[in-house]
Parts: sequence; structure tokens; C-alpha cells
Amino acid sequence: MRAGLSLYKSNDHWHEAEVTEASVSDTHLTVDVEAPEGDTVTVTATSADGVWYKGDYRYREGSNSNGEVVFERHKGQSSEVMVGEWRQAGGPTGPWIIKIG
Repeated sequence: MRAGLSLYKSNDHWHEAEVTEASVSDTHLTVDVEAPEGDTVTVTATSADGVWYKGDYRYREGSNSNGEVVFERHKGQSSEVMVGEWRQAGGPTGPWIIKIG
């Protein structure tokens, strides 16, 4: 598993968090992010082309802030960057960037 950094925008503020575990392939994405309130957010998504990933995010402690995600994958020599958007179920949306090293 790999680690990295998560940046997402909510309520006009950018929030930074640690990616503790991440796995990316041409068909699947799984990322665990340490949420600022101490919970863990798990992102799971699938891809048909290895570039666009669609799935969801879930808080482990049962938060009602679960929702959907869409990411575009950018591959570098030593890291990968997922650039996309989160959409809370029945609520707000915002940009989300995940760097996996």
C-alpha cells in the first residue's frame, strides 16, 4: 500500500489530510484518508479506461456525510494525482485532489 496527501474544499476552505493507505490500478482505486475529526474516510472507485474513476466515499464511524466521487487520474514517474469532485448525498459538492506517492 502507498501513502499520500488529500486536499478537498468544503465551505470555501481547503482541508488537508493524510492518506494512510492507497491502491491504484487501471480498474480500481481504494484510498483511506485520516479525517480531521479523527475518523477514517474510505474512497472506493472503479474505472473502465484507467483514467476516469467513479465511486463513493464512506466514513467508518457512520457519519451521514457519505457521498459520491469522480476522479481523473494523472500518472507521474514517482506519484499519481487524482483530481476530481466529491458530492455529499443530498448536499454540497466540492473539488478533491489526492496525491499518492
